[in-house]
Amino acid sequence: YDDILSEDGVWGAFGLHPHNAKMWSPEIEKNLIRANSHPKCVAWGEMGLDYGKGYTETSPDVIEMQKDAFLAQIKQALKMNKPFVIHARGAEMDAFEIMKAKAPKDHRIHFHCYSGSWNTAWKMLEHFPNMYIGVTGLVTFGTASDVREVARKVPLERLLIETDAPYMKPSNANLVDQDSPRSASPAMGVWVAAKIAEIRRVELDDVLIQVRQNVKNMYGI
Repeated sequence: YDDILSEDGVWGAFGLHPHNAKMWSPEIEKNLIRANSHPKCVAWGEMGLDYGKGYTETSPDVIEMQKDAFLAQIKQALKMNKPFVIHARGAEMDAFEIMKAKAPKDHRIHFHCYSGSWNTAWKMLEHFPNMYIGVTGLVTFGTASDVREVARKVPLERLLIETDAPYMKPSNANLVDQDSPRSASPAMGVWVAAKIAEIRRVELDDVLIQVRQNVKNMYGI
């Protein structure tokens, strides 16, 4: 990762994804501490819980492994004063309860690729004043009514735009360029922003300018 982080305009975040919770070990923890010590590493993550059917095994034993790995990473991130990047699919409330119990209320948190309900998002935003909700290309999908509601209601100063590349390519990108790549790329974030502006009935520039400030507030970059 040193070569990648040496590039201008590139920063890093390192964590163990819940799909890989079985891999958690003292060696993995040591390696993550080393990676998060890099001067261009701006956060610890993504980390968290995943109960999504079809994405990961959700037996009680595996869920406990996910929680153990999540708790251990929160502990180290706090020691290093690193913001969190949270992955929680189908597990938003469990992740929230763990963070409430372990993290200071003023800790900076990026809830990555949020796909839960607005009610849950609002509870978290109220408790953690420095939490930001990440919205991806999922907001452009016709089936993603919950995400569109979040995109409409979340305070603009608490919003981050993502692509989760190479996944969830914004569907509105195809409307303009039929030859665009099949996979998402970070450059497609503008299509996510465009959909959010449409949903909120505001100018695209209003979204982009505020989100740029949100990135500075969240990551210091």
